[in-house]
Amino acid sequence: MIGEDMSSRAPVIRTEFFIEGDELDPDEFTRLLEIRPYRTGKKGELSSHPAAARQGVKNSSTFWFIEVEQNSYDMDEGVQTLLAQVWPHRDKIKEYLKTRPTVTVGMNTTIHIDKDRPVYEISLDSIKKLAELECRFMLNDIYPLD
Repeated sequence: MIGEDMSSRAPVIRTEFFIEGDELDPDEFTRLLEIRPYRTGKKGELSSHPAAARQGVKNSSTFWFIEVEQNSYDMDEGVQTLLAQVWPHRDKIKEYLKTRPTVTVGMNTTIHIDKDRPVYEISLDSIKKLAELECRFMLNDIYPLD
């Protein structure tokens, strides 16, 4: 059983809900949703990611995002956690997007695999909600290099 084997660890799954585009005002979006973002940035500014900032990297777009990271075998957990935060604000998000055609919304899941793989599946509920938000979905796997 996976949980009993101490040499196996559940993957680390980081899920991000983001909005980005030239017409995005991250401060305005924060006030609209009343959700504190994990990180924001404006196009052309020094990256807010510490390692990138040390290298002088500038943001290629204006963005706002929230994230959750957890050890889990279920990829949908993070998606559902973030949807639970933004779903009550879906009408505000859709109206914001409608009035700013260059702004897009997305969900990104990055899976750091030690030994065991997660279930690569998102629920029908998640799919329906992501579709209603016209939300892109991306998936990245990162495997150990040993």
